[in-house]
Amino acid sequence: MPADEIEVKALFGTLHCTLLDRRSSVPLAGARITCVWRNERVSAHTADENGSFVTELPEGVYDLVISARGYLSLSVRGVGVLAGYRQDLLRGLVPGAGQPLEGEPSTAIAGYVRDRVGQTVGNVAIHVNANDGSTAYTTRTDKIGAFVLNGVRPGMYDLVARTGERTLALAHVPIAHVKDLVRVDLTLLQL
Repeated sequence: MPADEIEVKALFGTLHCTLLDRRSSVPLAGARITCVWRNERVSAHTADENGSFVTELPEGVYDLVISARGYLSLSVRGVGVLAGYRQDLLRGLVPGAGQPLEGEPSTAIAGYVRDRVGQTVGNVAIHVNANDGSTAYTTRTDKIGAFVLNGVRPGMYDLVARTGERTLALAHVPIAHVKDLVRVDLTLLQL
């Protein structure tokens, strides 16, 4: 594979979404998913017979609008797509006639956790706490050391990688606007 093709692929991540009837868990074949990137670019997709779709998107943060005939539309704000990573989402739609799509603007924090020699580290707890104590998010890195926290609102945050009571890495993360994915790669101080 040519070097420029490898570089282009590294700038993209995969978004995989499975859509179900929230009450019966039946896949919503034919549901429509619109991905709106913060620069207003739009891509539209249709779920397959299993209620799933997969697409490659540039690293960034997206708002999703999901609709299916006979169901309330769903807006999912601040979905992060990390380059080189597959983001899996599972959403259930509720039967109904529809409603206005609103929600507070948000973004996503994403990155990789590495040890001191540059190897990615899986199963590390990631805690993100607002400096004013109003909000907290928690996730774990996957087997390739990646993490994505969706739906993060603007504010000042402390991002901490922990094992038990031990802090392995700390980053202060200011989020002033929601137009871009907030990329924070962490290097662990110790294991």
